[in-house]
Amino acid sequence: MHAGRVLAVGKAKELAQRRGTDKLEDAFIAYLEDASGSVAARPEEAAQPVVPMGLASTASAALRRFDWRRLWAYARRETIEILRDPIRMAFAFLGPISLMLTFGYGISFDVENLAFAVYDQDQTRESRELIENFSGSRYFAEHPEITSVSDMERRLQNGELKLAIEIPPNFGKDLLMDKQPAISVWLDGANSFRGETARGYLAMLAQVYLEDQLARGRATTLPSLPVNMEVRFRYNQAFKSVYSIIPGVLMLIFMLIPSMMTAVGVVREKESGSIANFRSTPITKLEFLFGKQAPYVAISLISFVPLFFLAVFLFGVSVQGSIAALLMGVLTYVLASTGFGLLISSFTTTQVAAIFTASVLSITPCINFSGLLVPVSTLTGAARISGLGFPPSWFMQISLGALTKGLWLADLWPNILVLLGFATAFVGAAAVALNKQEA
Repeated sequence: MHAGRVLAVGKAKELAQRRGTDKLEDAFIAYLEDASGSVAARPEEAAQPVVPMGLASTASAALRRFDWRRLWAYARRETIEILRDPIRMAFAFLGPISLMLTFGYGISFDVENLAFAVYDQDQTRESRELIENFSGSRYFAEHPEITSVSDMERRLQNGELKLAIEIPPNFGKDLLMDKQPAISVWLDGANSFRGETARGYLAMLAQVYLEDQLARGRATTLPSLPVNMEVRFRYNQAFKSVYSIIPGVLMLIFMLIPSMMTAVGVVREKESGSIANFRSTPITKLEFLFGKQAPYVAISLISFVPLFFLAVFLFGVSVQGSIAALLMGVLTYVLASTGFGLLISSFTTTQVAAIFTASVLSITPCINFSGLLVPVSTLTGAARISGLGFPPSWFMQISLGALTKGLWLADLWPNILVLLGFATAFVGAAAVALNKQEA
């Protein structure tokens, strides 16, 4: 071959005889000289048999046809390189576990054990029953009683308390006389999300307390809405954020790490110069890319096993829906993420640039537009397009649906097909961006 073009096809002895020599090296040089046009054809070579154009084209087409053996050769070579690199092996298997533990324990939207204390100026049975409603709830943790207004201000200011309740002197008497006594509640609003959630807890416990007083005949009126509304959580009865965080962590891990590892696959060939093997052999672009992709897909699927056991046995997130849908979703999602890494490695020239590009382009849509923090259905405009135009939002629905919502394959197969489409598009774009000949 020369410059990606097949010059002659045949056995070594036959190729040498066509050039009128006994050495394959001399025949090889002669073929290259003819192809480059630097040396005129020798008279004795003109009488040698020439491969017919039709046969040469057929042989060239046969070499260009997709061949699993060539794909397997590159996949095996890439696997050997990974096994010889302990740093990449550790990153491939320990990285996902580390992220699972870090995000699983570090990210929580649960608002529980809020430190509170009471400034009880009434000291009646009614006021004590009100306090018991708070101290008996898992959302609040009672601290020593407040002794004065200045004590309340000091403890709120230094962060000891997140909530202070001030009960007026005539609270019990006013309640029995249906005067609707006013209770002062001081809430730490430095964290707006926790503050808003805690206010909802306060309203709920106050409603429960007033309903209890009404049932005991201590009050005859109940300040409430005209309709008694009871709220129950369909998929997360315990209202624990871990049931949404863990599916989101799986989405983040299998987009970030596989794409970063695959992104260096082609770039490493460019930096070391071994890309010449790809350019000087009959291997096709797809064989080369699939061979590079296959080991990282296998590594990602293997790393899913410990992550699944961590989710089930450590964080208590069991599969409520279809395990088959989850496994198919992980497979197609990994194909898409590694395909995205191949696309990045096709047009970058250094490993540092490839890793940086893969991480930045992956983590932004994973955090902001995938449904991890804000549901995709609530996004509009460019944010919604960014969410639906990238694989994480589609896998998030599979992960959350199979682990928490109890969805089955019949509900999730459209998402699996979309992920398969992403994988095909990324690899196809990588094949277009990858140059078979040196620029």
